[in-house]
Amino acid sequence: MFDELMAPAVQPFMIAAGIVAAIAVVELLALVFGIGLSSALDSLVPDVDLDAGGSVLSWLGFGQVPFLVVLIIMLATFSVAGLCIQWLAEQTLGAPLWPAVASVAALAVTLPVSARLSGWLGRLMPADESSGIHRDVLVGRDGVISQGVATAERTAEAEVVGPKGLKHWIRVRAEQGEAIQPGDPVRIIARESRVVFVARRRATD
Repeated sequence: MFDELMAPAVQPFMIAAGIVAAIAVVELLALVFGIGLSSALDSLVPDVDLDAGGSVLSWLGFGQVPFLVVLIIMLATFSVAGLCIQWLAEQTLGAPLWPAVASVAALAVTLPVSARLSGWLGRLMPADESSGIHRDVLVGRDGVISQGVATAERTAEAEVVGPKGLKHWIRVRAEQGEAIQPGDPVRIIARESRVVFVARRRATD
């Protein structure tokens, strides 16, 4: 069984599955240590204009759901599609396809399926990932630290109410020398990067 899964004919698809498993492990460790892996990866990806007609990235779901989610969907779909294609080829043709041919066929399946799944998830995910607002509008808004401790060196998750009354979950960093605890009210005072903001503890009456 193991030899079959590591055969050259299915190697590209098993590698994709292995990457998905590795991402899951790293994400779990990141959550344990309070590090936002999704946010870190999102910061490397430019904003996607969802209104730009014909945008391939927008069609695939970038800008609607986090980059890491789109990546996992594409890798998982590619892996499953490739394994199914090779299985069908072996059943009907008596032998699997060349890995390159099977990979092209799997990619042809992956793109539309991933686009559909990403769009579906975008409608289900919290407002901060699906509303498509420009995140600069969150500067000046009030919120509360929902998870982690925000310092100048380490980000935490904050819940902020946007201009339409929808809740947005963002990564925030405190000012130098400050440590903002979970449950503390904050005000977003600046946007540091695509997904990281600077927050200041807000005094309450």
